[in-house]
This record gives sequence, structure tokens and C-alpha cells, in this order.
Amino acid sequence: MAKLIRLKEFDGKVNEPPLRAKRGITSETIGKPIKMTMNRVVIPPGGKNQCHYHVKCDAGMHILKGRLKMFFGPLHQQEQAIAEEGDFVFVPQGEIHGLTNLSDTEPAELVSCYSGAGSFEEAETIFVEPHKK
Repeated sequence: MAKLIRLKEFDGKVNEPPLRAKRGITSETIGKPIKMTMNRVVIPPGGKNQCHYHVKCDAGMHILKGRLKMFFGPLHQQEQAIAEEGDFVFVPQGEIHGLTNLSDTEPAELVSCYSGAGSFEEAETIFVEPHKK
């Protein structure tokens, strides 16, 4: 059965500080096991998450607002790209990735999606660098 999930009904969880993700479509919000997630993520000004990879799923992102420096690949030989409003980003299962909001004054926003995992935990996210405070 189809379901409307209202963003205001869910608190933003912090799984990749300082990013805040509002869980939209997950096994938790649907109320039964599913194999996808869709989340709205706010990246504060200058915010950077830890580089990581997902053991059990691909990840997709759609940039809603801002400019992000994207990092791809092993830490010792990372490639970088700038993603802007309207761009889509695909990261295959197992590829290390991370991002930084290039603005020092404005938050950036994106929609993220995992295919093949119904929750952050099910994606088996592995962080490959320490959290920077």
C-alpha cells in the first residue's frame, strides 16, 4: 500500500556528523522491511562528513541546494569533483566517498538514496577516517 511520509514527523538523525538526515523512506517509516531508503540531508556551512563506504548497497544523491566537493576512492589517491544544485551522484557499493559543503555561510541540501538496504544500519556503513570535530 502507498504511504505519505511527512518530513516534519521525523527528527533528523546524525549518522555522519555534522550532517543531519531526515529519514523519509526506510523500513522504519514504512513499517515493514523494504530494500531502499530515501533521506533529506542538510550539510551545515563548511560541513564535512567522514569518508566511508557501504558494504551492502549502492548510494545515489541529488543535490537540491549548494555546492559540494565530492571525494571518491581510497584516501591515499582520492579523486575530487564539484557537485552543484541539480546534479546527481552515483556511488557503487564498496566505493569510498565523502563530501564537504563549499559554502562558509549557507547550508547545502541533498536527497540520498540507498538501493538494496532499508536502513542506515542495513547498508553496513564503514567509516575509513576519524570524525573531525
